[in-house]
Amino acid sequence: MTDIVRQSDCLVLVNPSAAAADPGVAREIEGWLSGRARTVRTAWTQAPGHAAELAREHADAGLIVAVGGDGTLSELIQGMTGRQVLCALPAGSGNSTVRNLFGDRSWRQVLDLLDDPGACTVRRLDLLRLVEPGVTAVLGASTGFLGQVLRDARAVDPAVRGIDRYYTAAAGVLQTMPAHPTRVTVDGIVLADGPTASVAVGGGRFRAWSFQFLPGSLLDDGLLDICTIGALTPAGVAELTPLMTTGQYLGRPGIGYARGTSVVVERTDGLPLVAEWDGSPWDAAGSRLTIEIVPDALRALAATDGPCHPQPGRAVLLRAGVRPPAATRGAPGPRSA
Repeated sequence: MTDIVRQSDCLVLVNPSAAAADPGVAREIEGWLSGRARTVRTAWTQAPGHAAELAREHADAGLIVAVGGDGTLSELIQGMTGRQVLCALPAGSGNSTVRNLFGDRSWRQVLDLLDDPGACTVRRLDLLRLVEPGVTAVLGASTGFLGQVLRDARAVDPAVRGIDRYYTAAAGVLQTMPAHPTRVTVDGIVLADGPTASVAVGGGRFRAWSFQFLPGSLLDDGLLDICTIGALTPAGVAELTPLMTTGQYLGRPGIGYARGTSVVVERTDGLPLVAEWDGSPWDAAGSRLTIEIVPDALRALAATDGPCHPQPGRAVLLRAGVRPPAATRGAPGPRSA
């Protein structure tokens, strides 16, 4: 068993609005932890932003087990201290943050992993500071395609639940892909400037569970990964879409990829960005978004075989290389607590 579980006073934080969170799930998780953690208590979120308040209220909890999705985690980290450790369980719609930490595992499989010596470790993750909205993100931020998908998902039939809501909305957006006039600057160097379908900054390699918007990203290398996709024709959409699950679209015409510590995304026509962070649309967006890396900011449990870990020899092609990929620059090993 991971020592951090055995030695911790544990808070199970449950979002009742999450797609797969209910009292039965909460009881099962609490029961599993009761035989392993020092103490266990459960708290339910009651409104947007409440997760951060609960983290502050239970500041004595050394381990916070979050039962929810990407939005729950995004809210929670706003209130966590540097002493606390996060264990994220996938119970939401997208669950991309958990996939970046634990790979393709269910919440029960994540808990089982904690019983396997050497299968998990505490990692010190980087976060993203979004200057204009004044928030911190863990998964990432984007403009264009994914932002539009998340907006349109609000109008999908409520009978369509979970990740299927996003896939339904995405099918519509793919028919009329965004082509917003956008400039992306990484550490003072222009990566892209022109009609743009998507800008992704992170953060997490996976978004919407399946899609690798940032296939070279690590969560703890002290750098942001940035991928831009220029305006696409219908034929380009058809060619690119199946490659998004593997990340094999890098190096194709119109694709930019870089790493750096600060990113500025601007609509050059002055209109508001269609933007999101951590799976939540930014409804009050202006024409500019500044993102800065916050290194070594969050302690989180992660699988030792998960995408969070460096993969030596992995090559990433840069169109306007601000920093070389980790495989060629001799990236440091993973940070552990």
